[in-house]
Amino acid sequence: MISRRVPLARRALFQDRRRAGLTTAGVAAALLLVLLLQGIFDGAMRQVTAYLRSSPADVVVSQEGVRTMHMSVSALAPDTVTAVERVDGVAWAEPIRYTTTVLARGERQQLSYVIGYDPATGRAGPRHLVTGRAPRAGEIVLEEIAADRLDAHIGEQVTVLGDQFRVTGTFRGGTSIANSMAFITTDDFAARRGDTVAYILVGARPGTDPAQLARRLAGELTGVTVQTRQQFAAEEASLVQDMSADLMRIMTLVGFLIALAVIALTLFALTMAKLREHAVVKAMGGPTGRLARVVLAQAAWSVGLAVAIATVLAVGLGNLVERISPAVAIAIEPASVARVALVALVVGALGAIVPLRRVAGVDPASAFRRAS
Repeated sequence: MISRRVPLARRALFQDRRRAGLTTAGVAAALLLVLLLQGIFDGAMRQVTAYLRSSPADVVVSQEGVRTMHMSVSALAPDTVTAVERVDGVAWAEPIRYTTTVLARGERQQLSYVIGYDPATGRAGPRHLVTGRAPRAGEIVLEEIAADRLDAHIGEQVTVLGDQFRVTGTFRGGTSIANSMAFITTDDFAARRGDTVAYILVGARPGTDPAQLARRLAGELTGVTVQTRQQFAAEEASLVQDMSADLMRIMTLVGFLIALAVIALTLFALTMAKLREHAVVKAMGGPTGRLARVVLAQAAWSVGLAVAIATVLAVGLGNLVERISPAVAIAIEPASVARVALVALVVGALGAIVPLRRVAGVDPASAFRRAS
């Protein structure tokens, strides 16, 4: 009887290093495609929610029925801020004014979300300036990619809301393929678009649960929608996901089908190519169950190595793409890697198990026949 301590699966797989390398490379290439497609989508979601994720706010108050910033218009009376501040558990309330418009400099244009905020507190502005300083009257801070697209440097003028604003600083994060973000003072915004506010960012007092504070605000205020920052960001991501759902489903489906077909066929071919080795195992007294475990272990080894290689390549390519085109973000999330690995293991096991009937029926004598 063959010893169960002999690592047959690993030895059989790597006995022919060329075949093992081709098998692993084929599976890794298929998984890389899936990881990159998912990474592009996850990166877009990060860009969409970057402003909210970096905000110090615990709760967001908006007009009744408005749950997002993208593709939404929210208008609140200025005295709503005072009403929010009076609610027990509120540490601070910061109003922002918000619109979607086009930034222009000469012939160059950039679609952008423009936010009017109070630079004195800085709570609603960009988290970190890369260059320059916060805006004052008649000034603007641009996202660095948008500034590059507009060829707008510090001290130069850009057209915003029908007027010229001088660039005083740049920040990082907030520009995607489609649009960008820019910040001006709340007084400048009000002078051009009226004194209504769009959203109110709310900070909770230490020890106050944000979810509880949100419920309290919703109960004491009328004509508003109250969400925690996490809920608001989730709504933002869900909206963008719904807008691109059909395209992403098609791309992801095609990618998965290609990957699954490659994995299944590659491991099927690997199993069939090693029928003679399996015959040797049977000739040495290995039971069919032992053969099944060897086949499944080979599949696990192949997929495991392929996942590791594909993940490293995906992260590397993501970093390279972001350097070449900073507006494109590719985020390789651990959850996505785990999900892809699980699906690949299941499909790989199926691809290896399908020919198992033929493996089980291998004639042990075939191990000693010469190939014709």
